[in-house]
Amino acid sequence: MLSKRFVAILFLFFALVANAQISPFNKALVQVEDTANFSFLVSGHFYGASSNQSGYPAATLLASIDMLNESDAAFVMCLGDMFMDVRNDIPNYINSLFSKLEKPLFNAVGNHDISSDEVYQKKFGETYFYFIIGSNAFVVLDTEINDGSIKSKQMEMLTDVLSSEKVSNVFVFSHRLIWAEQDDTLSQLFKDNTRSYISNNFSKEVLPLLETSSKHVYWFSGSLGGNAPSSFFYHPYSKNITYIATAIRDLPRDAVLKVELKNNEVHFNTVSLTQQELQPLQAYNLEFWQANKPKAKSFNKRLLPLYIKNMLKHWMFWTGVVIGSIALLVLIVLKSKLIGRK
Repeated sequence: MLSKRFVAILFLFFALVANAQISPFNKALVQVEDTANFSFLVSGHFYGASSNQSGYPAATLLASIDMLNESDAAFVMCLGDMFMDVRNDIPNYINSLFSKLEKPLFNAVGNHDISSDEVYQKKFGETYFYFIIGSNAFVVLDTEINDGSIKSKQMEMLTDVLSSEKVSNVFVFSHRLIWAEQDDTLSQLFKDNTRSYISNNFSKEVLPLLETSSKHVYWFSGSLGGNAPSSFFYHPYSKNITYIATAIRDLPRDAVLKVELKNNEVHFNTVSLTQQELQPLQAYNLEFWQANKPKAKSFNKRLLPLYIKNMLKHWMFWTGVVIGSIALLVLIVLKSKLIGRK
């Protein structure tokens, strides 16, 4: 009789041969019987509140695992910041979330996920990838690699997907709202969110690629502050491009978005994690957000060590240190020469 271990290995082998998508977190396999009719769940910021020091995911998420398992969703997509402290929190996540969630789980990494010497990459693998179900493509991006810009292999991957004749719907997942940063209207709504230090290439290179595509593009992002008026933001940018932001912050408003494919047409359902009544996704639009502008959040002193650590690890900081040191050295040399002449 075959051992369970051998059966598991055999299952993974055939899944890989069939190019099926397997979650790096709970090893669950994406299985879809009808590729024109299925659904998936999406939200971001699974660690919840910025003040969460427990080492566990948001309480609202953990309390909803049964509901997630009972849904007909083919998989769950996290839009980054799954972990608060990826170096230390992985064991707690395995025990409380990964081992209990039956749906395949994926993640578009955020700044908290990859802030510790590639711990995330060594444990869970690549931070950007894509998979296809029928005529629907799912593109997971890493907006931390190049400070919000989509370059090199990521850009090639996105270009290949958008040019595929087999694909009609493209679902893009990222942590940062890179589509909002250079938009005069949207940037004001999300000015407290994780964003590029200087700028990114979305407006100049990525957006033209989307606009010239014949595909329907739905771009989901998860860097949504705890002071936001809703767990959702919906913005149909153009006929074929829709921007959506959604995140969990361990608040009464916490919710996830269910995306349903019906004969390959895309539909949305808002699903509360706290039994609150929610409006349709389309109600949480630009007008709603402008009428309910987020209040400025107070500075969280507990996050100061993290901010300092991230600053010390960023190449721009050390570039500034080197340039400043060289400039200071030049000034000292020039000053000593002037003193010597006197």
